[in-house]
Amino acid sequence: MGVRVRLILVVLLLLAVTALAVPLGLSVADRRTSALAAERDRQIMALADEAAVAGSPLQQVVDRYHEVYREGVLVVDSDGKILAAKGLAESDPGVRSATDHALVDAPTSPWKRIRPWDQGRVLVTAGIRRDGQLVGAVVAAVDTSAAARGVAIAWMWVGLGSVVLLTLAVLVARGLTRWVLRPLTGLEQAVAEMTEGVAGPPANVAGPPELRHFTAAFNKMSQVVRASLERQRRLVADASHQLRNPLAAVRLRADTLEENVTESGQATYQSMSAELDRLENLLHQLLRLARAEEITGTRKAGLAGAVTESTDVADVIAERITFWQPVADRRNQQLHNHSQLPGPAVQLARHDVEQLLDIAIDNALRYAGEGTTVSLSAVRTDTDIEMLVSDDGQGLAEADLSKAATRFWRGQKDIAGTGLGLAIAAEITAGHGGAIALENAPEGGLLVRFHLPAADEAVS
Repeated sequence: MGVRVRLILVVLLLLAVTALAVPLGLSVADRRTSALAAERDRQIMALADEAAVAGSPLQQVVDRYHEVYREGVLVVDSDGKILAAKGLAESDPGVRSATDHALVDAPTSPWKRIRPWDQGRVLVTAGIRRDGQLVGAVVAAVDTSAAARGVAIAWMWVGLGSVVLLTLAVLVARGLTRWVLRPLTGLEQAVAEMTEGVAGPPANVAGPPELRHFTAAFNKMSQVVRASLERQRRLVADASHQLRNPLAAVRLRADTLEENVTESGQATYQSMSAELDRLENLLHQLLRLARAEEITGTRKAGLAGAVTESTDVADVIAERITFWQPVADRRNQQLHNHSQLPGPAVQLARHDVEQLLDIAIDNALRYAGEGTTVSLSAVRTDTDIEMLVSDDGQGLAEADLSKAATRFWRGQKDIAGTGLGLAIAAEITAGHGGAIALENAPEGGLLVRFHLPAADEAVS
């Protein structure tokens, strides 16, 4: 925006300076032309008066004129006979026509404006009158080169002054636009920090009154929004935590009722137990999500300390495969480890890597289907460590890949899930400066790709 505003101002200033400089330059040229014309007309009239006096030393006067002005002069009588001449011959271009016009007392043509590139000569004439009768004519070839140089110098100063004026105007416009737009830069940074969840300082209230009022209103709004988001996060965490004890009590009482439930009530009892399981899982996931969000917000605000612990990803993969193997066996599924020990190290605590793997493996075993294979691996790239979990199940449609890691999103056939697993994994990854990507696996299922900071890069 600042560049566009400055460009518009520069164009307007250039037009304004041009509107001043062009008339000024033309006026200077007109004044220089008028001054030369008036001077030479006066000199030519003096020569004509001298020629009108009988017996005057006309040739000496013409010689003197030529010596002073370095311009040719020709004096003729009414019959065209040359009375005196110096530096100008009747055969020179235009002289015969100028002489004829002067002898018939034709009006002289006005001088054309002298410009810097005009280096020719101008023929001026005056009639010689004696007792009111036209008895001859004087023709002079006026050299305009000196006047053209004067006009060129004047134009140069006009141009230089225009450049200086335009430069000063541009500097003033630049300072003015920076003063006006500086609050917008602060607002842009504040909006970016607010979007990323960073609790940065309020935007600087400066600039014109309208922008000051707007910036102050934005600061108030951002404080309200941050406070509201913080209250919502705490509400989720506190509610999840406070509901655990009552839910545990309900679970205990429900378990004690199992032996007393009649056969006709078993279906209802089993349905209630399943809903209790789902509710317990949902509360557990909400607590994990709140903790992950707290870590992410702390890191974005610059308050999180550097993680000094490093974890061998391949070692954690081998451990989690052992943990999840019984679940896979019950579903006739295979877990394949494509990592080799020792594997690449990431700058994450071991329990964080375990959580990421548990979420991805649980998601794959739950939704890939029976008889499928889940593959795990870890590779080092030029910038980070990639931890991969893929399956050869049905996968997701392209339209669902971008939504699968959002909160509470579930597939159409997902009844028991909470829709928080991949969202928690995304928060944990982002909280450590990484990222998560969901893709269609080459083998046909879903591929979860974790980008995690390498231990050696994070330390350096």
